[in-house]
Amino acid sequence: MWLLRLTFAFILLFAAPLSAWGLEKLAYYSDYFSFIGRDVNGFVAFALDNNRGVDGSEYQAEHFGILYDEKSGWANLVGMGSYENVSGELEQIPDSPHVAFEGMPETGIVVISRDNNLVLKIDPIVTHLAERTENRTLNWGSAKSVLTWKDRKIPGRVIYEHLIYRNWNRLTRTYADTWDNFQGFYLALGAGDIRTWRDLYLRSQGQGSTRRTKGFVNIDGWSGTIHAARYNAYDKAYTWGFYRWPQKWDIEIKLDETEDARTGELTLRQISRKNQGNWVIGGFAMTVVQGELHLNGNAIPVLGFAELIK
Repeated sequence: MWLLRLTFAFILLFAAPLSAWGLEKLAYYSDYFSFIGRDVNGFVAFALDNNRGVDGSEYQAEHFGILYDEKSGWANLVGMGSYENVSGELEQIPDSPHVAFEGMPETGIVVISRDNNLVLKIDPIVTHLAERTENRTLNWGSAKSVLTWKDRKIPGRVIYEHLIYRNWNRLTRTYADTWDNFQGFYLALGAGDIRTWRDLYLRSQGQGSTRRTKGFVNIDGWSGTIHAARYNAYDKAYTWGFYRWPQKWDIEIKLDETEDARTGELTLRQISRKNQGNWVIGGFAMTVVQGELHLNGNAIPVLGFAELIK
């Protein structure tokens, strides 16, 4: 009898799903850092998306990075694109030949790219918003940060996005319904002393009655989860294909806590746009935006990135 029980236990052990033992067979992980800062030479916006995945026995990794300088425009970053994930790393961001990482979100992260003469030091990240489903985990947060680029030391803010997506991997498979008119805003709030700057994140998908919005705002006296009570994207620019990119936004945002929560008016305009991909019926672009958050009779300066995917 003991031999029969042992055999049965052995069968159960090796028949169990690999995910139950922490061995992913199809999964996608991402850590996205969006920085905005300013020094005596003007503002700099820098975004770095670090993606990795597994599909069967194969592991993947890629960087997507972009940098905009107020005076010189868009910079050319080296080392972006796919690279070998030789260590099979998923939980942590695997280093590439061009970019290395130190630390953890809860203790602070350092991003080092000697080839781009760039170091981003991020303070411990405070989580403001989280989303959970059966297969997907998303966390958004922010932190004070300093970007050292060339001979400049630029203080600013980082908005951080962390994604775990199981039974899904866009690096190896195609999903036709992944993006539905996605517009994501990674914004710094404030003027003057950068130590008083705060953050606003808002994402929108769909359009008209199907539009879904979610985000957070972190500013003294008005913080929490937000959504768009009204959303207008207009002044659309022509591009090659059957779609147009908005260049201005007028968005009424509202705290989610109560029905009578205060609202704010977010107005944004495009400073510069860099198209990243075009598939005729849609595309991908990164836009530097500037504007104001009108709140309690005050106009708070706003600066940052808009990520646009159709």
